[in-house]
Amino acid sequence: MQTPHKHHNLRLLSLSLFASLALSLPAWANNQSLPKAGQYNANNKLFERTLVITENGQFSLEVSGKSAGTSNRSGSGEGKLKAVGEGWLFNEGNCQMLLTPAKDGLLMQVDGCSGNWGDVMFNGLYQYGGASAASKPAASNKPAVNPKLAKTFNCQNLEFNNAGIPVWLAQMANVPLNQVFGTELKVTPGYTFQGLPVQSAILFESEIPFLAILVDADKAALTAGVKKSKQQKNAGVARLRKNGELSTEGFAGKGPEALYISCAER
Repeated sequence: MQTPHKHHNLRLLSLSLFASLALSLPAWANNQSLPKAGQYNANNKLFERTLVITENGQFSLEVSGKSAGTSNRSGSGEGKLKAVGEGWLFNEGNCQMLLTPAKDGLLMQVDGCSGNWGDVMFNGLYQYGGASAASKPAASNKPAVNPKLAKTFNCQNLEFNNAGIPVWLAQMANVPLNQVFGTELKVTPGYTFQGLPVQSAILFESEIPFLAILVDADKAALTAGVKKSKQQKNAGVARLRKNGELSTEGFAGKGPEALYISCAER
């Protein structure tokens, strides 16, 4: 049985520990319903990782590989944060992201988001405005990845209306909107279909519009990608097809046995 004196000492020790932890947090993390707005970075030798948070708690997260082994790997996510006891939380279905205050930034823990955001490493310490001078030129030289178009190439969250996929493709390829339909467009590096690099795409207008995606992968990898795409949230209908199967126009320089991914709305 503890004596009153020992109990008093334990209580003082607990209060002292809590006070020391509170002092170790950045001043802006105290008594705020949302994290500080701005850009946070967690770049390393393999990936460029950027988190942007707005004043109202909206966030966008971008991860892209920058080494030879990871250059075709990328991921992105977006949503709105809500305050919880230990930090800020985003959750949607099985996807959950927790941000907790840390010295000079935020500590990120992501679980169950690979199907929606991409199978890359998001977790880590994101420092406020922490992009190094050495990494900035490399980042500015890389083509920007549109998060909505990235999901489109994963056959996810498909928006075939005139304010959606046609506009995003035109911006990516730097062509007029009226030249997007039925034309093979070279896809800028960084876009993938279930982690497999996308080479080019054709947007077809028909009774049921669809996007044809030429992917740099063999049949086994493409088949696995189609299977994986069916398990993600807001998935469209992904099918493996042969070049020219649905149209006399197909991917230039590819024979009739060449395979591509067809994405359409459910």
